Amino acid sequence: MFSDRTNWNTRPTTLATLLHEKQQRGEDIIDLTESNPTRCGFQYNTQGMLDALATRRSLLYEPNPKGLLLARTAIADWYFQQGVTVSVEHFFLTASTSEGYSFLFRLLCNAGDSIFIPKPSYPLLDYLCQLNDVVPQYYSLMYDDEWHIDFERLEKSITKETRAIILVHPNNPTGSFIKHHERSHIEELARQRNLPLIVDEVFGSFGFEQDKRRASSFASDETVLTFTLNGLSKLAGLPQMKLAWIAVSGPEAEREEALKRLEIIADTYLSVTTPVQQALPLLLKDSSFLTQQILERVRGNYQWLVSTLRSGSTMSLLHCEGGWNAILQLPNTRTDEEWALKFLRERNILVHPGHLFDLQNSVCIVMSLLVKREMLESGIEAMKGIVEV
Repeated sequence: MFSDRTNWNTRPTTLATLLHEKQQRGEDIIDLTESNPTRCGFQYNTQGMLDALATRRSLLYEPNPKGLLLARTAIADWYFQQGVTVSVEHFFLTASTSEGYSFLFRLLCNAGDSIFIPKPSYPLLDYLCQLNDVVPQYYSLMYDDEWHIDFERLEKSITKETRAIILVHPNNPTGSFIKHHERSHIEELARQRNLPLIVDEVFGSFGFEQDKRRASSFASDETVLTFTLNGLSKLAGLPQMKLAWIAVSGPEAEREEALKRLEIIADTYLSVTTPVQQALPLLLKDSSFLTQQILERVRGNYQWLVSTLRSGSTMSLLHCEGGWNAILQLPNTRTDEEWALKFLRERNILVHPGHLFDLQNSVCIVMSLLVKREMLESGIEAMKGIVEV
């Protein structure tokens, strides 16, 4: 009755079952997996956003496959302020980066073709591949006190079915940015093998420190056909607004063909609502106010972890350059799943087991840096009380 592409194991995990039981009993959970900025105590320009969403222009339906011109202009202006020049005609608005990925998978792949995905990475990408009849291939991010791409394995793994390479800049959950030398290498490889790049930059505004080695945005890249994803969910801390975009760049002939084909795909869905497009100029104008709050929170939490776990602790912190997550390495006396269950069972602390992100670095857990400091401190101190016994 149902398609093979939705043949998932939907049984709740042991961790999910335990969490549900505790919530049903009304127990307070220290949730160190929180990724929703609207629940983390940040200040928003509430009245300004409501006013922008209430404009009468939202009552007029003016469908455009690429998105309303004033919205695309606001995005182009935002990039220009970052020192990146992109034409308004090279953007496509989507309801989410997930939808953007789906559009691109449909643009680039026939059923059974492959897309390269970094490992570790966010598990959503595997589901998107499956839903679009694309086979995920993996290239590794190696860790030796810093994360870097395993180019040797990547190059050897390319097949005639490979259609594109995904870069996550910075990666989730590792927080590692693409460096200049990695960018040059990957672009040369993509050019030689005729492979487009899909670059996810949703966490690009959340680098902890300046780094001259770090590559800038790929949104205006002209070396190879490139599709750069971003949106309001992380940039403005507004996942509920459901607006993201694809920036198309690269050699002119390939770019123009991609634009023509993407226009038909986007015209088939027209998924972005008019009110959020009309409000986008204000939402992007205000985004720096929210971005700065989030950046101060996640950077401050990471720096606190660095100082707290610097020495004498059996929990160690893996190096992170940005983003909203941190990775802790624990003693290998238990699996990551067993540690997560123990933290939740004994101290009501919820963390992600590292295997959810395909982390191969010993025994690791992933935790959010978005939470308030007092919650983070309580969680870490309680975990140390368990791990260091």
